[in-house]
Amino acid sequence: MNNLRFVTLLAIIFVESLNLYAQELEPVEIPIEILPSPTLIVYHMDQWGNNQIILNAVETGVGLYAVIIDEDGNIINQELWHNYSNTCYFLTESRFFRNSDGSLCFYYVKGPDHPMVYKVNIAEDFGLTTFEFPEAFPFPEEISHDDWWNFAWLPNEDGSLFVSGVYIDGTHCMQMLVRYNESGEITHQWAEETDRATTSLLPPEKGALGCRLVMNDPDAKDVNSECVVFDDSLNVVDIRHNIYSVGIYRPHYEYFAVHPETDMVYLISDVSFPAFNGNPEIKADVYMSQFNPDFTQTKYKLGPYTVNEYDQMALCEAIDFQGENIYLCGYMNTMWGGSNPDCDNFYVAMFDGDMDIIGEIYYHNEMRMLVPYSIHVLESGDCLVSTAGKDRNTGEFQHAIFRLSQGIFLGVDEAHAAGFAVAVAYPNPGSSTLNIRTTLQNAHLEIYDLTGKLIHNQQITDTITSINAENWCNGVYVWKVIANGKEVECGKWIKE
Repeated sequence: MNNLRFVTLLAIIFVESLNLYAQELEPVEIPIEILPSPTLIVYHMDQWGNNQIILNAVETGVGLYAVIIDEDGNIINQELWHNYSNTCYFLTESRFFRNSDGSLCFYYVKGPDHPMVYKVNIAEDFGLTTFEFPEAFPFPEEISHDDWWNFAWLPNEDGSLFVSGVYIDGTHCMQMLVRYNESGEITHQWAEETDRATTSLLPPEKGALGCRLVMNDPDAKDVNSECVVFDDSLNVVDIRHNIYSVGIYRPHYEYFAVHPETDMVYLISDVSFPAFNGNPEIKADVYMSQFNPDFTQTKYKLGPYTVNEYDQMALCEAIDFQGENIYLCGYMNTMWGGSNPDCDNFYVAMFDGDMDIIGEIYYHNEMRMLVPYSIHVLESGDCLVSTAGKDRNTGEFQHAIFRLSQGIFLGVDEAHAAGFAVAVAYPNPGSSTLNIRTTLQNAHLEIYDLTGKLIHNQQITDTITSINAENWCNGVYVWKVIANGKEVECGKWIKE
């Protein structure tokens, strides 16, 4: 009995020391988290002048604001551009674009009767002027706003604008693409019926006119996607079917971005799908991929595991660039420990031009749920990540923007000081397999049971280390990542 009490005491001390270590990683008051707000959720970000950022954000219960902040998160100016008290049952807006004179603008479409397109120009003195296009987006008038879907915008140098949209009619969709001239009049349009259309509207390859529309391939029955290439008059000049040639290829939602210098195309998508039509269930991760300008897929990576299916499309702008580097932010609901398997958090990854990972960090906080909305890289090389979330105990909303320096991706101490982890364990709880994800080099992994006995020890040679735990007893285990002779990360893993 005394031995049992001694072992139990050791287990308690071991777990409590782990809890104390985890608490050290909790962000309390750190300068890396800027513009905390219980009501303001930021959807889009861009540079505004020297050392300032412009935001397109929603204020809960009030409306939509354009906001200017400095790089420390202090609000310099703000302007309400849509008030929720106005009659409108549907509204969706674009990211920021630049006019030919360098000034910023964005577009939006709203109802309730039929989709009207608007452009908001932002002057140097932060004055907002709104222009309503005289011709509505040409969905049939009997289509209600509840059936509109996934608008996307692509302005041209001559002041014209491509707009794509989808409406859902029962079990099929109609994908539409329209070109407006500078006066807001429709000059060209294209439409195609599909089983389901999840779209991204992209610029053409360098040196070409027109646009590219990426959507689910109707011939493949939701298994792959296609890229349709249009000229300036919306004539189809090329179609690339089945663009996913390597890796997991059944996307749920897709977000594509084109590198402005290399013309390479990058994707982030959720790929968790139930079994259907004889295809097996996929419960994988966030899917990140690289394509040549002709949409030949070259590489893919998987992000951290997500327990439940999640619409990655909620991320307005999940990819951005700085030089040759690519930044991506994604959702994950792995957990640091405890009993709640649905711990919503996020990660941020930095890749080089060949899509080899430079560094990856993971936000973990059992008491606080945070999911990402967009990422923007500053001229300094720091990146901003906007998030939305709440305190799990009080239910109080705690939205925020994080400012992350490049050093956070390269140094353990820098990542910890910012409230991020450099390794995660998933799925947690799990059953037969324990995965440890980290980009640390020259590191090894140790697994302990609650008596403090070392039960597994191995070198880390890849981003994901998978351990067969099928024969382990149910209960709580402790994992540690050791790098350069120092414990750099640890956590609890629950086997059920």
